[in-house]
Amino acid sequence: MKNLLKNLLISFAIFYAPILFAAPSFPDAVTMLENFAKSIPDLMMFVTALAYVMGMWFIVKGLLSLKQYGESRTQGSSQHELKGPMIYLFVGAALLYLPTTVMYSTNTFWITTTPYAYQDALDQTDPWQDLIYTVFQVVELIGVIAFIRGLIILTHLGQGSAQPGSFGRAMAHIIGGIFCINIYFFIQTILNTLSLAKV
Repeated sequence: MKNLLKNLLISFAIFYAPILFAAPSFPDAVTMLENFAKSIPDLMMFVTALAYVMGMWFIVKGLLSLKQYGESRTQGSSQHELKGPMIYLFVGAALLYLPTTVMYSTNTFWITTTPYAYQDALDQTDPWQDLIYTVFQVVELIGVIAFIRGLIILTHLGQGSAQPGSFGRAMAHIIGGIFCINIYFFIQTILNTLSLAKV
């Protein structure tokens, strides 16, 4: 019995102890962000595809609402408004042409419409460059989602039960999304406005 216990302890010490006492390796925040950044192009395509589907939905809903409006006008009813179907059609078209909508929206604020124009401006010797690039990609994804959310909030204005301040929230999401999509140029604008930019 003693020999069996002794052999068991020796085999445990030889085979299992190094596994138990080995230091586990946990990824740090930089590694997690870099791994997440690898999936951002796929997430961006998913968000764009979702915007296309929602755009088609809002266009169909707008056309059906226009049909309802036309039928109510022929019957002499004044319960329906034209504002709802027009907002649905506008938001549906904006979502259906999301890349073009984002391009013209960013062109409203800045000269360049590509959010990756800052890559040449980053210091190539900076050890934080990969992390900054990754964070900018994450913020750009959040900006596209906020832009879409702002357009969806606009559709609530077409309904009779819109909450007060819906237009302000929608515009805050849309403009904030545009700023996030071009976060580098937004930061440069703030730095130049406050005279903090490098000369």
